[in-house]
Amino acid sequence: MLSLRDFWRRHKRKVLVSAGVLGTGYVLYKLYNAHRQRLDDLERELASERKRVDELVKDQVQAHFENIQRIADTTTLPHAMHVLSGRIEEELELSHLTDRLMQGKGQPNILTSSEKLELWDRLKFLSFTKMALSLWTMALLSLYIRVQVDVSDR
Repeated sequence: MLSLRDFWRRHKRKVLVSAGVLGTGYVLYKLYNAHRQRLDDLERELASERKRVDELVKDQVQAHFENIQRIADTTTLPHAMHVLSGRIEEELELSHLTDRLMQGKGQPNILTSSEKLELWDRLKFLSFTKMALSLWTMALLSLYIRVQVDVSDR
């Protein structure tokens, strides 16, 4: 016991200073760790907020784009398609062929069989051309209007 007391007397100051330094280091480590944890939490919260804002902006842009497309589909496109179909009807008029064929049906002596066959072939050709042209031009017109509306919106 005597040697323990002697040891304590000789090294009391060193032991207390060492304990103080270790205690202070531990407290500083805990403070730093708490501060670092708080910064990490704030960074996660900021990243979450940024992500939420980005999704909100993305949703707003998508809604705006859909609204513009809906307006184009309900106003511009039907008007342009009506004008286009009228123009196709003008250019590929089939009623004169059907009228002549109907006259030939009612009065068999007016048209010969070769004339009827020629009229039918011409009617088939023009009908197919009209159908193909209508499909092609309607698709192109729709694409053109959508692109124009989208580009003019930006």
